[in-house]
Formats: sequence, C-alpha cells, structure tokens
Amino acid sequence: MINIHKLEDGDIIKILPMIDKNNNITWIKMYDCVGLNTKTFISDNSEKGYLRRISQKIREHYNFSPGLRSGKSASNIKLPISTRYAMNIYINGEIRILNVGKTLFEMITNNPKLWDIKGNHQIIVVKKEISAGGGQVYPSFNKSYVSEKSWTPPVNDINSQDECFSYIKSNQPDFDNHLEKSNIFNHKQLLINHLGKDMLSELISDDREKKLDKILV
Repeated sequence: MINIHKLEDGDIIKILPMIDKNNNITWIKMYDCVGLNTKTFISDNSEKGYLRRISQKIREHYNFSPGLRSGKSASNIKLPISTRYAMNIYINGEIRILNVGKTLFEMITNNPKLWDIKGNHQIIVVKKEISAGGGQVYPSFNKSYVSEKSWTPPVNDINSQDECFSYIKSNQPDFDNHLEKSNIFNHKQLLINHLGKDMLSELISDDREKKLDKILV
C-alpha cells in the first residue's frame, strides 16, 4: 500500500519535490479519478484525458438518449470525475503522498515560498466540516494558510542537493506505480461493465480517425 496522507485539522505540511531516477523534479502531478465503488479507484493522467472526456460525453449526450446499459435509463449512467493534485510531503518524520483538490492546489501554487525546501514555509491545515444537506457533510480547507514555521530536515545538510535528492529518492512513495495500477487502461473491463459499452475504445478510434483526416487533407 502506498503511504497516502489524510489531512487532519492542525496538520503542518512541508512540501517536498518528487524526484525521478534521472533527478528530474516534479512538484505536483495532476490526474483525474473516479471511484466506481468503495474498493475500486480508476485514474487517468494521460494527455488525452480519456476519463474526463467519457464523463463529459455521458453528460452532454447520453443523458438525452436511450440508456447505455440494457434496461436502465440514461439518468442512471453517471461517471463523476474529480481532478486531484498529488505531491510529496514531509510529516511525522516520513515522506507521504498528499492529494488535494482545487482549493489547496491554488493556495499552494500562489505561494512560491512553499517550493523552497531550505526554507520554513509550510501549510497549516484548518479543517472544517460543512453541511451539504440531507445529512451529508464534507471537509472544507478554505481557512488553511501558509506560515513560516521551523522544521527539522531529515538530512544533515539541507544545503546539499545531493544529500536531499538521495534522501527523497530513497524514501518517497512510488506514486507513478500507484497511478499505473489504477490506470484507466488497466481497468478497462471494469469501466465497460459500469457503462455497458466500450467508450474508451470509441474515443481512441475517434482520435485516430481525426488524426488520419488531418493527414489526408
């Protein structure tokens, strides 16, 4: 299991870069995802955005057409997509993966001092429960903020890039492998079962035809 952090009120978050084997740095990885049930999570970080396009196609077209699945109305066909932003964080003496939504993503990108691992700027998490009606509640992080707060680096020399990179590469969760296991292509049949047809293959075929048309023009 990958070490994914669940945000709690009062968390103090230090962001660290994701570093691949060639020392390439990525601060945030964006992906789309959907949960088909309590156990199955499907992700898509492809440039084509297949998962999001399937969801959009369902909303724009199939909700006004006969159901995709035999014997079921189109209104029962849903594929609610969320866009998530993943990053390495250092908390409680270890590196974990943090997935955030738009609110925290915008706060992070608007505070470039968070990208300085030598500095002390960190995220102070304020978590509130918001009522959505019908007895449902969801977490809100709107009151979270960035503050300069001292932290203890997990390396002897925070100014040494080699030491920092070595520590991160040796201790960061393998998020790319996590996404690969949950990738839309690896769960294609599950998606077909849910939708009643192979919409992923349809999109791929449409893309090929459009590309061919451009070549032939």
